[in-house]
Amino acid sequence: MQTRAILIKRYPLSETSLILLWFTQEYGKVKTTAQGALKSQSLFSGCLELFTEATISFSLNKKSDLHFLKEALPMLSQQQLPSTYETLLCASYFAELGDLFTEPGESLPEIFGLLQRAFLFLQQQPPTLRAMAHFEKSLAKALGIYAPGIIVEDALRTLVPRLPANREVLFKLLVEVER
Repeated sequence: MQTRAILIKRYPLSETSLILLWFTQEYGKVKTTAQGALKSQSLFSGCLELFTEATISFSLNKKSDLHFLKEALPMLSQQQLPSTYETLLCASYFAELGDLFTEPGESLPEIFGLLQRAFLFLQQQPPTLRAMAHFEKSLAKALGIYAPGIIVEDALRTLVPRLPANREVLFKLLVEVER
C-alpha cells in the first residue's frame, strides 16, 4: 500500500528499529515498524523526522495492527520545523490531538489536511494563540462536534475525558509570548 503520510509519533522497538505512527491521507492512523531504521546505512536514514510529510509504502500485517514500512520518501518541498521549544510543543499538541480523536484505519482526509496545513504554518512562523484556537475549532468541525456559542475546548471534551497535558503548558507559554 502506498499513501501520503505525516509522522506523528516514533518510539524504539529495539536497538536499531522503530515503531512509527503515521496519519495518512487514505488510511487514517497507521502504525508501522521500520526495521533497522537506526542503523547508519539504513534506507530510512533522514526520512523519519517527526511532523514531516512523506510518501510511504507499507505492507499489511494480517495478525496485528503493526504493519511493515517498506519505504518512506520525504516530500521534496518539505522543510523541517524550527526547533524552538514553542514550535515543537505546538506541533506535538496538534499531533496528539490528531491521535486522540481518531481510530486506526479510519480515513479522515479533513484531519490529514488540517495537520498538513498546521505543520506548514509552523514551518513558516512561530505558533500563536490564534493558530492554536483555529486548529482546535477546525478539528471540532471535522469531527462534527462544533457548535457556535460552545467553547471549543468543552466541545472536544465531550468526546474524551481530558485533552493532552501539553495544552495547558502551550496555552500559558503563548499567552506569555503574546504579551
